[in-house]
Amino acid sequence: MAGADNNFRSPRAFLQCEDASATIEFVLWLPIVILILLLIVDASMLFMSRSQAIRVLQDTNRLYSVGQFTGETVDERLSKAEEYALSRLQPMSPSATATTTDVNRVVRTVATMETGEISQIGFLGVVIDRTMTVVAEHRVEF
Repeated sequence: MAGADNNFRSPRAFLQCEDASATIEFVLWLPIVILILLLIVDASMLFMSRSQAIRVLQDTNRLYSVGQFTGETVDERLSKAEEYALSRLQPMSPSATATTTDVNRVVRTVATMETGEISQIGFLGVVIDRTMTVVAEHRVEF
């Protein structure tokens, strides 16, 4: 039996054996690989939230530009547009803010969201800015 010889090795032979060296390297590298995967998850969540926020702002501006938000004054329509944008941004980031302006027949909405509320793990908060700003513009059609 080939395995029976391993049970009766000398202590010197046991200390010189390198059978488990790959396991030790794996255990040393495992936390680094897991950290990299968690960073990828965090970055993906931030990029996905940014894309969703851009889409929300584009929808808000488009609805404003075709006259969907009604009101007697421009300020009332802008306020309704901001409420619309916030109602869709706050599920992603509860402290999100949105500001809509109409200058020279171009509607512009600026939203800010806290990255700490968006990222699931929070590793990227150390390296990136804590607020994400998203801007969208659209020409008023009515």
